[in-house]
Amino acid sequence: MKMDYKLLVAASSLFLATSAQAAFITSSSDASLAGANVIDFESTALGTYTSITVDDVTFTANDNHLRIDNTYQQYNQQGIYLDNGTYNNNGFGTMTMNFAGGTDAFGFTWGMAESFAQWDLSAFDAANNLLESHILPSTGPSSAGEFFGIASAGIAYATLSWTGSYDWIAVDNFTYTTTSVPEPSALLLLSVGLLGLGATTLKRKKI
Repeated sequence: MKMDYKLLVAASSLFLATSAQAAFITSSSDASLAGANVIDFESTALGTYTSITVDDVTFTANDNHLRIDNTYQQYNQQGIYLDNGTYNNNGFGTMTMNFAGGTDAFGFTWGMAESFAQWDLSAFDAANNLLESHILPSTGPSSAGEFFGIASAGIAYATLSWTGSYDWIAVDNFTYTTTSVPEPSALLLLSVGLLGLGATTLKRKKI
C-alpha cells in the first residue's frame, strides 16, 4: 500500500502543477480558448469611458480614458473596437480587465502598436499575485490578425500597460473562457480518493 500512496501523491502533485501552468497565447485557435466567449464590441455604444462592462469583463482605464471606436477599419480591427486613441494623447496608459467569476485563458486581436512604446500584458489571481506577464510585439500598420493573450488557472484580472512614448493601440475580438468548475471538483475527488485509500488500509490492518 505504501507504493499506492506514493503513486497517488505523485499524481496529485502532477495535477496541481499542470493546473498552475501559465502560457503565452499567440493565436485565437489556441487549445486553451476552445469554447471561449468572444466580445466583438459590435453592440457596444460608441463613446469615451473611464470604465465599461461588456458581458463578463469590465474594462477600466486606470488613467485618462478608453474609447469604443470605429474610426479605422484596418490594423487588425473591424467594425467597432476598443482603443485608447485621441489626438490629444490623453487615452489610457494602463487598462485593467476584470473577469467576473475569473477565467483560465483570454486573448485579443492587437493592432496599431508601435515600436517606440513597450506594452506589457500581465495576469493576476484574486490575491493580486502575478501569474504571467509578457511584452506584446509591435504591429505597426499590420492587418495580419495578430492575436495575443495568457492562459493560466485562476486569472481574476489582467492589465495592459505601456512604458515609453504615448502609443495609440486597438483591441478587438476579446476572447475569454469562463473559469472551469471541474478543477475544484477534481481536487475534491482526489481528496475523497485519499480518504478512501486510507480507510481501506486501516480495514486491511484490522483484518
